[in-house]
Amino acid sequence: MPTTVPTEKKDLRAFYRAKLAQIPEVEARRWSARICARALALPILPDKQVIAAYSSFGHEVATRTLLAGLLAAGRPLALPVVDQQTRVMAFRRVDRLETLTPGVYGILEPRTGQWCSPEEIALFFIPGIAFDRQGNRLGHGGGYYDRYLSTVRPEAVKIGLAFQLQIAEALPASPHDIKVDAVLTEQEIIGCVSDR
Repeated sequence: MPTTVPTEKKDLRAFYRAKLAQIPEVEARRWSARICARALALPILPDKQVIAAYSSFGHEVATRTLLAGLLAAGRPLALPVVDQQTRVMAFRRVDRLETLTPGVYGILEPRTGQWCSPEEIALFFIPGIAFDRQGNRLGHGGGYYDRYLSTVRPEAVKIGLAFQLQIAEALPASPHDIKVDAVLTEQEIIGCVSDR
C-alpha cells in the first residue's frame, strides 16, 4: 500500500525534529548568528516596505539577532500572531522586541501594534522543519503559513531560514503548499534572492 503525502510528511517531521534536537546549543547559536548575518546582508531587503519575520521557538534558527538588526536599521518589521481557535495567523508591526509576550505554543508575539494586510508585506523570513532545493517547505503541520502566503501579493519574496542539516533533496508536497524563493543556511544560499 503506497504511503500518502500526509503520512510521509508526518514521518519526515519526526525525522528532522530528532536531528534538530541533537544539535549542540553552542553550534545552534553559532549557525544561527551566521544565518542572521547572511539575511541582514541581503541586497534585496526593501527600504520602506514591511518585512515579516518570526520569533524563533524550540530548535528553529534563532532570529533575535535578525529582528534586532532589522529594527536597528529602521526597517518596518512585522511578526505573526496566531489565533488557535480560528486557526488564523496575521501579522502585526513591531517597534521594540521587549514588548513581545508569549502567545500560542509559547511563541513570542506582539500584543500591540498596527495590523498589516498581506499586500503590505514585501518580504517574508519563514521557519520550517525542512526545505528542499526546489523551494518546498515542511512546516509544523498546522498550515498557518501556507494559508497566509496564499493571500500575499505575487511578487512578495519568501525566504526560508534553516540549518544545513534541514535541507532535503526532495520533500513531498501537496497542491496547497506554498514554495519559498530561497533558503538561507549557515553554509549556502539556495534558490534565487534577486529583486522581482
